[in-house]
Amino acid sequence: MVLMAMRWAKRWCAWTLPATLAILALAACTESERLPGAPAISAVIPANASARVVFSAPAHAGASAIATYVASCTRSGETISARGEASPIDVWGLRNGMDYACTVRASNAAGMGQSSAAVTVRPAPEPADSLAAAYQRAAWARGMVVTFASPCSMSVWPNARPSHAVDAEYLTPIAPTGGVRQASAVALTRISAMPLEVSAWDSPATHAPMQFNVCPSKAPSPTPINTGAIGVMISGAVLFGAAEVRGSRATALRDTVAYAWRDRAGVQRLARFMDLCKGHPTPGGGGSIYHYHGHSECVTRLVDQDKGPSHLIGVALDGFPIYGDKDMNGQTIGPQRLDGCNGINSPTPEFPLGVYHYVLPAGVTQNNAAMRCYSGAVARETLAAEDATGYCYGAAPGVAAPPTKAMVMDKGPRP
Repeated sequence: MVLMAMRWAKRWCAWTLPATLAILALAACTESERLPGAPAISAVIPANASARVVFSAPAHAGASAIATYVASCTRSGETISARGEASPIDVWGLRNGMDYACTVRASNAAGMGQSSAAVTVRPAPEPADSLAAAYQRAAWARGMVVTFASPCSMSVWPNARPSHAVDAEYLTPIAPTGGVRQASAVALTRISAMPLEVSAWDSPATHAPMQFNVCPSKAPSPTPINTGAIGVMISGAVLFGAAEVRGSRATALRDTVAYAWRDRAGVQRLARFMDLCKGHPTPGGGGSIYHYHGHSECVTRLVDQDKGPSHLIGVALDGFPIYGDKDMNGQTIGPQRLDGCNGINSPTPEFPLGVYHYVLPAGVTQNNAAMRCYSGAVARETLAAEDATGYCYGAAPGVAAPPTKAMVMDKGPRP
């Protein structure tokens, strides 16, 4: 009788035997017979930064009822899992455009059972909801070229001049080379003490074509921004970080000065380091590329209405969109609501269900005036290429500050 009970227990792990035989039955059960068998995946459906795993229950539940299922998707040593009580299970947080091997396991009171066979999936957004679709509809300035080599690859050719008005002359830094050129300094920036001279902006340069992965996902850790362009704006110009000089506490919006003088004809002239659109060109040696260092009303008003929400105004190097600082109700999104990279996940006119995007807060002149890091992955080659477009200066020794009356800060919005 006991031998018969043990044989039945080993085959079925039966728990309905009399109590005196149940102990022997439990001892006879092997580990594999107590645990659930392997589920069978029938489909893995790709979606935006996610995958839906559809499966059937294992033929053998084990010694007790199945309590939960775990779906896991793995690539390059990174595994993202989700739990559910039945099929299907959605696994979120995947990187669009990357291949994942997805499996399912079942668990009961005895533990986790066997894994299903792996099925490969490549997450991608629905065409109508994708960033690529929004970027195709964006209000790019006339003359800009925007192309898509694939659903996840976008190239943008910025314009030499932005679509809004710019100054004819700017205060531009003098490279600290010593000698005669430093004698032409007419002002110093307020904080970093860079010597400045008046330069006519009559030979604007076009930034090199920029490449974007428009199927981005958030990386495990942020990447510090580079020198030079960190994004492209719908006005045709590019966006730099808040600081003009790498590693400096000074930001361009705090460092700015203006210089007023009369020319030989007695006409009053004015040159600014940052114009009223919160932008300026890099010096001639840096390519004469017009760029911003933060929020610019000259850009936001191209698409936004008073008291309305912010619309798409640019794309960051990691592929995520850039917006102004108004939510869907036209209320200001304060810096305290943003993450360390100036990002937030919230609805926008282009993405009413929500999207991760960067915010350029109006009136902010500190280092959070623009993105301080990238939440998404950016290729090293891309960072290196943009680093080359930045033109950094340090204070030149031996340059005396000009008279105080020559340094006049810009105040008030553009009329």
